[in-house]
Amino acid sequence: MSAKTLRVTGKARRGCPSIQAALEEASRSLRDVRVLIEPGTYDEQLIVRGNVSLVAREPGSVTIRSAAGQVLDCDGTISLSGLRFVAEVGEAVVCRGGSLEVRQIDVETRGRITLWAAPGTRVEASGSTFRGGRVLFAGATGVVESCELLDSPDNALAVIEGARVEVRDSRIERPRFSAVRVEAGSSVTIASGRFTSCHDTMVAVIGEAARAEISGTTIEDTGTAIGFAERASGTVRDVTVRRARHAFSSRSGANPTVSGCSFLECVETGINISERGAGSFRDCLIQDAEAIGVFVKGDGAEVGQWGAVDVSGCTIERSAVGVVVEGAEARFRDIRLNRLRFAGVRLLAGTAATFDELSLTDTPVGLDARGRSTGTFTRAKVIGCSALALSAVDEARIMVSQSVIAEAGGGVGVQGTASLVMKRSELRDMESFGLIAMGTGTLVVEDSDLLRPGGIGVIGIHDAFVDVRDTTVTDAADIGFRVLDKCGGQIQGCTVTAASGLAVTKNDYVRVIGLTSALRTITTSTVSAKDAVVAHVTNIYNTPMFFKEVTGQVAIGNGSVEQVQERGEVDERQ
Repeated sequence: MSAKTLRVTGKARRGCPSIQAALEEASRSLRDVRVLIEPGTYDEQLIVRGNVSLVAREPGSVTIRSAAGQVLDCDGTISLSGLRFVAEVGEAVVCRGGSLEVRQIDVETRGRITLWAAPGTRVEASGSTFRGGRVLFAGATGVVESCELLDSPDNALAVIEGARVEVRDSRIERPRFSAVRVEAGSSVTIASGRFTSCHDTMVAVIGEAARAEISGTTIEDTGTAIGFAERASGTVRDVTVRRARHAFSSRSGANPTVSGCSFLECVETGINISERGAGSFRDCLIQDAEAIGVFVKGDGAEVGQWGAVDVSGCTIERSAVGVVVEGAEARFRDIRLNRLRFAGVRLLAGTAATFDELSLTDTPVGLDARGRSTGTFTRAKVIGCSALALSAVDEARIMVSQSVIAEAGGGVGVQGTASLVMKRSELRDMESFGLIAMGTGTLVVEDSDLLRPGGIGVIGIHDAFVDVRDTTVTDAADIGFRVLDKCGGQIQGCTVTAASGLAVTKNDYVRVIGLTSALRTITTSTVSAKDAVVAHVTNIYNTPMFFKEVTGQVAIGNGSVEQVQERGEVDERQ
């Protein structure tokens, strides 16, 4: 049965005098009704029931406004096309039951709801614009496609109370809080969107069983671009973020999966994991972050008490610091850090981090480990650090294996009570030194090659401990091994080769076992002037003055002197 058509002209003689009059007539019809509205402005509050379509004869030529409350309330199978709605004080369009389809409509409110899908309803919006309010799906399902959501004083699109919504090819600009907010038990799918200008979190996914699938979307000029929190989950693919404070955030038990994204020109961080957040991040690009590329921060709980942070195949370029892990557990694989302004990796107190196939180039400091942190680096390449390649201080514990450290100002530094173990690795082309242990730090080197390590290959000073085994030092400018002060340890099965210089200069506390070298080894006394025991001190004030070098025997301040002169010990003046 074909639909019945009613015309609204605003004049009683040529059709229905008002839209509500047409709707009242439609409610008495057993057929579907199509209400065709002539151009004009209609001050009405509409109640639509049944199977009804409201259509503007010319799209955009019909304005329906209300200064007293909501503009349209519908229940049934309703369609709106080509209309403009203006709500001065209330909601604009409310779907209380059934389904609603809107096409090419323009809705404007003064801070209220532009489109409300109530529990159990289905709403589909396409090619439409919503201004000055929010689109709300509460326990409903629906689609928002090719729409614009502008200047919302709240969340532009809220998906709550178990709602399920798809957002495709849509643009959201200047929301006060979020472009899209998804709450507990609800889900959203966002594809090919463009969201700009937000001071808060552009896409916020918050709460138990809240879920978001986001792909092919561009987000610009915002506080946090995408944030998951409170055990929310989801996937983010092929998203580009520009000029966000934080491109991505996961906290308080959230565990999303992120892949193939580009996070550019972030004011603070690219990826920010905090408060027991977790997540998997693959094949992402982070460029020009003002502070940190990837920041993982725990909350003081024991490591391992929350989900894992797993980062793989990502590139971080031209940021201040590449990766910072503080009080958390994280795994990194195939990470590329290039041209950073300060440091490549910083491990802070309470951290347990593993890095496999890290590539780091052109950065002042490669690794900076502090506090009670633990880091494991396997198959790393740290090249071109202008200041220092690796630094472990405080109580840090670092393990490096099968790695290459090259072309740096200095190689590896250990101080405080920190320890660093390097196995089956290569260190080459340092400007100043290869490895140094200071304070009470521990340095262990096994089965490694130090090629052109600068002035000295391995240095141990203060009360440090140095254990070097089966390691080759080639072409150190001055000394292969230099161990001073009360530094202890051993040099076992090592080889030192160079055209000149010394193989080893050491104290009495270090053992040298099985050294292979054509260069000399020098042992100096470990007792320094400050360690000498002085039994008696005599102060003498009336003494002769010497104006030239004295080569003969001199006795000063004695009660008696017995001079003994050995043969050949003759004063040249006699």
